[in-house]
Amino acid sequence: MTTSLTFLTPHDGVRTVLDEVRAVWATLLKITDPPLEASFFELGGDSLAAHHMLLQLSRTYGVELRLRQIYETPTIAALATAVSARIEQGQGS
Repeated sequence: MTTSLTFLTPHDGVRTVLDEVRAVWATLLKITDPPLEASFFELGGDSLAAHHMLLQLSRTYGVELRLRQIYETPTIAALATAVSARIEQGQGS
């Protein structure tokens, strides 16, 4: 699977799934350049922030992401790979 799928965003032009996941984390966790392999929870995230993040990504990509997803794929790289896989399976918009 790849995390380099690209898409158009209304504000930023072309972005990859990895870029978008990283940007959402940075905004929610109020940190710049979150590490790709750090756990969402180690960086200060909690279940409420995770819910907001997954909802935002679900809306952006048109895929279903349940709260358990962040526990199964707690890093930016792993989550971006999971989102990319769902898009490739045709679950994205």
